Amino acid sequence: MNKSIISFMVTGLVSTAAFADVKPMSTVPAQPNEQVTLSNYTHVPFNQWAFQNMGIHPSVMVVRDGAINDIPQALNPEIVQHKFAYGDDVLSFREAMINDHTDGYIILKDGKVLHEEYFGDFTAKDHHLWASSTKSLVGQALGLLVEQGKVDVNEKVSTYIAELKGTHFGKQTVRTLLNMTSAINYSEDYVNMAPGDVHFEYFRRLGFIPAYDLMALDPMKADTPRDLLAFAAMFEKNKELKVNHKFEYHSPNVDVIGWIVARVSGQPLNKFIADNIWSKLGVEHDAFFITDMNYNPVATGGFNTTLRDFARVGLAMVNNGAYNGEQVFSEQWVKDSFTITKEENAHMMNSVYKDADGAVFDPHLEGYKNFLWVHDSEKNIATFRGVFGQFLYINQEKNVVIATFSSADSASNAARETSKARVQAFESLAESL
Repeated sequence: MNKSIISFMVTGLVSTAAFADVKPMSTVPAQPNEQVTLSNYTHVPFNQWAFQNMGIHPSVMVVRDGAINDIPQALNPEIVQHKFAYGDDVLSFREAMINDHTDGYIILKDGKVLHEEYFGDFTAKDHHLWASSTKSLVGQALGLLVEQGKVDVNEKVSTYIAELKGTHFGKQTVRTLLNMTSAINYSEDYVNMAPGDVHFEYFRRLGFIPAYDLMALDPMKADTPRDLLAFAAMFEKNKELKVNHKFEYHSPNVDVIGWIVARVSGQPLNKFIADNIWSKLGVEHDAFFITDMNYNPVATGGFNTTLRDFARVGLAMVNNGAYNGEQVFSEQWVKDSFTITKEENAHMMNSVYKDADGAVFDPHLEGYKNFLWVHDSEKNIATFRGVFGQFLYINQEKNVVIATFSSADSASNAARETSKARVQAFESLAESL
C-alpha cells in the first residue's frame, strides 16, 4: 500500500520527484499542474494543501459553543530531542515527526502543553482532516447513547436501522461492528481495486474516488445507491471468514454506527456531536464533517478541526471522559474502550497486524474496541489513527497526550515504515516523561 487510491487509479505511478517544483494552489488562478482536484487530492504534493482545505468536498458544520478553555503551558521544547531506537536507527522525536511528513504536532503532559510545532503553511488556526481518527470519536459518541440506555450493544443492528433488516450488517450485533469483527466481503486496500469491486464502489460513495456519474443521478428517478448509508445494504458476508473471529479494519462498519447515532438521537451526526461533545470541550474553533453526495457526514473519516482542538479530545480521553468541568464522554464507556477481553485480544492476534512477518505488523497493539486502537489495557494506552499520519496518542498512566496531523506520502500507516517509527516515538517519549 505505497500509493494513494487516486494516484494509482487516475494519475498513475508518478514519482514524487516529478512534482518537486510544484506548489499546489500557489497562484490565482492556480496553474493547471498545480491545481488540486478530486482526482489528485490524496497524492503528494497535492494532499498537503487538500488535507487543510477539505471544503473541496461537500461538508456540514459542527459548531462550537461556550467559553474557550485555554490549555495551560509548561513549555519544554528540548523534549523533542528525545532519542529512541527504531530498528538499527536512533532518531529524535522531532526527526520521526519530520520523516513522516508531519504538518503539526502537540505534546501535553498533565494537561499542559510541553511543546507544539507547525510546518509549512499549516498554523494553529488551520483546520486539518482527521481521516479515520474520526472513527474513534464516533465510537465515543455512541457510548453516550449506550450510557443513556438508548442503545444496547448486544442488540442486532436492525433493531435500530430497519432499512438493514435481512442484510448482513442488519444481522450483526452493534458490538460486532464496534470491534470490526463483522467478516464482511470487503478489502481496505487503497491500491488494488477495479471498477465493480465492492471496495472500489464503496470508495466512490465515500468521495475518495470521483463518482461524477453518481452525482448526476436524480434520486427521484434512480434507485442506484448514491450514498454511504444506502450502500451499507450491499455488503455481504465473506464466505471464508467467521463473524467475531478476527479483527479486520473495515471502514463501512463505522458508517452504520454513525447511522445508529443519528437514528436513535434524532439528530444528524454532526449536530449530535456539536451538542453533546464539541460544545463541552471549550474548543477554540468550529469543526466540520465532509459528507457523501447526499450530505451524510462521513462517520468513518470526515472530521476536520484545528490541532489544539484535536488535542482537547485527547485530554478528555486521558481523564476518562472528563474535561473542562464536563463529563464529555461516558466514563464507563471510556474505561470499557480501554478494556480488552481475552476474546478481543484473540481477535487482534488472529489479524494481519500481529503477523510478525507481514508488512503491517504492529508490536504495540493488544486489541481494538469501540473503534479505539488499544496498545496496553493495563496502562490504558491507545491511539486514534487516520490514514496519511493523523494520530491522537493517549497514555493514561503517564497522563500524556500527543496529537499529530500529517500529509504522508502513502495512505496506510500500518505499512509505512516512517509511521511505525512515529508510533515508537510516541511510546518512547511518553515513557520518558
